This record gives sequence, C-alpha cells and structure tokens, in this order.
Amino acid sequence: LSPAPLPWALPNRLAMAFFKGALASPASTYLPSPASTYLPSPATPDMGRQETSDSWTGSLSVPGSGGAYEPLLDKAHQPSKLVGRALFSCIAAATLALLMFAGQIQSELPRSGAAPRIWNPDLRVEFSTEPAAKTIIRKFDGYNMEEVAVMLRVEFSTEPAAKTIIRKFDGYNMARGGRDDAATFDANVDQYMSPDMVYESVGFGNWQTPHGWAKGEEHNYGMAFPETIFTQMLFFGDEEIATTTTYGKALWKGDLFGVKAPKQWVTLRITDFYDIPKDGTGRHRIRYNFMMIDWADVMRQIGKPVLLPSVLPEGLVLPPSANDGVPAPLSAVVQAEGRDAQAARKLVERAWRADWAGEGSAGEHWDKEMTFYGPAGIGLAKGTETYEKHVLAPFREAFTNRTVEELHSCCEGNYCALLGKVRGTAVGNWLGLPSKGKKVAIRIAWHWRVDASKVQEGWMIIDFPGLFQQLGLDFYAMAAEGKKVAIRIAWHWRVDASKVQEGWMIIDFPGLFQQLGLDFYAMAAEGKSLASVSATA
Repeated sequence: LSPAPLPWALPNRLAMAFFKGALASPASTYLPSPASTYLPSPATPDMGRQETSDSWTGSLSVPGSGGAYEPLLDKAHQPSKLVGRALFSCIAAATLALLMFAGQIQSELPRSGAAPRIWNPDLRVEFSTEPAAKTIIRKFDGYNMEEVAVMLRVEFSTEPAAKTIIRKFDGYNMARGGRDDAATFDANVDQYMSPDMVYESVGFGNWQTPHGWAKGEEHNYGMAFPETIFTQMLFFGDEEIATTTTYGKALWKGDLFGVKAPKQWVTLRITDFYDIPKDGTGRHRIRYNFMMIDWADVMRQIGKPVLLPSVLPEGLVLPPSANDGVPAPLSAVVQAEGRDAQAARKLVERAWRADWAGEGSAGEHWDKEMTFYGPAGIGLAKGTETYEKHVLAPFREAFTNRTVEELHSCCEGNYCALLGKVRGTAVGNWLGLPSKGKKVAIRIAWHWRVDASKVQEGWMIIDFPGLFQQLGLDFYAMAAEGKKVAIRIAWHWRVDASKVQEGWMIIDFPGLFQQLGLDFYAMAAEGKSLASVSATA
C-alpha cells in the first residue's frame, strides 16, 4: 500500500487492498505493519479531523507477526488456513468500508457535483485594517500554510523535543487562545503543560498549574493589550530546555500595574525560558516557564521613564544578521551543517563570566564588529570599544565582588541562551539608581549568536522591577505617578546679525526639587548625591 494522499482516503484504500487480497493470489498479499503508519499529506489542509494525539499512529499488523509483513499464504499453508485468512480479509475490509460512510469522514468525502469547501477565515483584529491587496495575500498564504495547524511541517520534524513542544503550544495558543471554550482550551493546554507547572514572570506574578498561568498571564495581558502581533526573533532549544526572544507590536488599551493606559501602540521586548522534561506519562510537558518583558523600555515609550536616558540608542532590537531563518535558527539547517553546540556553549560561558564577573577585554570573546542589543537604560552597542565603554565599564565601576549564577541554559548549533543572576556589592550608583552600599542579585536573560569562534551578536534583558525592589523602590508605582512639573527658568540672550550669538540660563532647582517632594537645601547640607535620588525623581 502506498501512503494515502488524503486522511479520509485511508479507509477506502485499506478496504480496496483487503478486497484485492481476498480475490488475488494469496501468496502475494500482505498486511501493513506498524512501520507503515499513514500520515496526512503536508500539502493538504485538515478537513475536520479531530486529533487526539500528536500524530496518527494507528495501523494494522498480523497478530504474532512481530510487526513484520506476513504473507497470507505460502506453499506450506493448508486449505483451512486459506479460508480463515480469506474470511479475516473480507471481515476487515467490510468493517473499514463502513467507516467511509460514518460520521464526519463521510461528510467530508468529495462527491461528484458537490461544492468545494472555501477557506475564508476571519482575520485577527490586528489585520482588519490592512489594504485589500495585503489582505488577499495574507489569506492566500494562510490557506497555503494551513497544514501547520494540523501537523508539523517536515522542515520542523527533526527539531529537539523541547522546541517541538513550544512550537505546537504556541501554534495552538495563537490560533485558538481566547476563542475555544474552557473545556476545549484545558484539554489542549494539558497536552503541553504539566499539571503542577510553575509560571514565573516579571510583571504578572508567579503562578502554579496551567489555570494559574492562564489567569496570571493570559487574562491580565489580554485585558491590557487586546491587540498584539508577535514576531519571534530567536527560537531554539535542546531535549529539555527551550527559549525564545520576541518583540510584539501591541496596542496598550487597558490600565496595567496602576499605570493608566496610554492607548497607543508600543513595542514589547519579551523573552521566555521553558523547562520541559519528560514526565511520568512519558510525554515532554512544560514544568517551568519564566517570562520577562523589558518594562523599563515600555515605560520609556509612553513618556513615563524610570531610568535615566542612555547615551546609546534605545528601543531598537532586531533578529540575527544571518540567514538562519526568522525565528533563528532553523534546526534542519543547523543539523545539516553540523554546527557545534558544545563549542558555542564553552565560548558564551567564558564571555558571560569574563564580562560580568571579571575584568577582561571584550575583544577576547566578542568579534570586533559585534552588536549588543541591551535593555532600556543601556541601549544598543556596536563594536567592542562601545560595548566596553558604555556597557561593561559603568557596571564594573559600580559593583565589586561580582559573581554570576546560571539558572537555565541551552544551545542549539551556534545559538545559546542563559537565564542567570549577577551578584555584587554596589560601591557606586548604577544607571542613576541609588544602589551604593547595597548587595544585589540582578536577574538577566541572555541570548548569543556565535560564528568563527567569536560572539557576533548578543541580546540582553534585565529584571529592573526586581532590582528596584532590592533598592527599596517601587518600579510600577514610580511609572504610574509620572510627576508633572513647572520649571521656572531665567534667560538672557545677545543677538547679532539676525542670529543669537550667546545665551545665559539659570533654573530654579530648589523649586523643582520641592515639586518632586525633595528638600534641596537639606540634601546639600547632608551631602546627598543627586544621583541617589534621580530614580525617585
């Protein structure tokens, strides 16, 4: 039997094979073994099949055959055995033939003169205002790619186990999240999440169980950002750990964390780490999920900054500058080219320790033309010289007794990721925060792309709300308050030849401090640094 081109053609093909087996030469008829499992063709959309497992695994084999093809009759068989085999074939064929006329399979069988099924989905609300030509292409591409929702494309078939689970889960959640009824949603989520999973997030709190995850992230996020389109930039993993780094274009429409909704589109920079071991049922399911958004950058975008502006550009984050797919990397290419994950891991671990716990030169591990996509307050650094001067040097000067701790990590080919903590004692203020004298543990998410024995690109997000808490500051309350001030200024100018040549300006800083709840003169008397209160201001 050759593979059936359509799922609903399987019973018909098997039935015909059995009928032919009963009538043709018994010595040339075989039953399919488990190795001949039928799968729906990737080129054909699902026609209403209800799937209850990861793939179709059912097939027929002869009892006692050990799964091998077994001839129905050879010269050593007796006539009685022939009759038994023939009867078995006829009964099985009749049973399979009945399947063609039962339930949903029958309703989906193509019939002569029947109208074809037209695929015309409701587009997500985020796409509802697109130009007509763009809408047509989106629908056409969606139809042409619909099999992704049915089964994984062959290009993804060799992905590591953890990555496969996240691909399937994200596929379901993006297609049906918020649309299916509760029972259907729970049944689908159960395929991918362990009943005792732990969900830890920056912003939406920590929760247990899939229901906790749904309440903590899905509900709260959806209320604040009802329209979001996510673009994964990096997505990779191994057999137990998977990770993503993503940006989302989101309409901030609902109040969140006490911050009034600005009702504007923002860019959300997001990272996830997943621990997906094989559980007692023999399935890989999500046991732990950590999610972090660069909230400091989001607040900067809506005019409620909680950090001093960086000297480097802020807000820009891009996918890898390599043709490894988006999101990168494509596992099939990584495997075909034999990219060395172990070598990549050793390099990034050395870079991680040297940069944040050591004093070495960045050029030892980073390519001279490297690109670093830092979070709000730090920004985008191009080249090792800029990275050392504006990223590493301020941090190293502010903290002593620095150590690093790895929490979760994974590598796939030349891409690596790490969720960890940097610990240290502050001897100065960092990023304008009143950190001096404090011992802190800063949670950081890192992703790297390695090439030719050097790190080419790095993506980093910092848990600033967690750091603020350690410094006695309330990150979200500060963003929510957003002080409005009236600054009194005195100006003098000298004009010559229709141009201003010189200018003199004095600002009423004591009055400004008073509006911010600070005592200018008391601070001067106590010798307090302005940087020590800049975060509060």
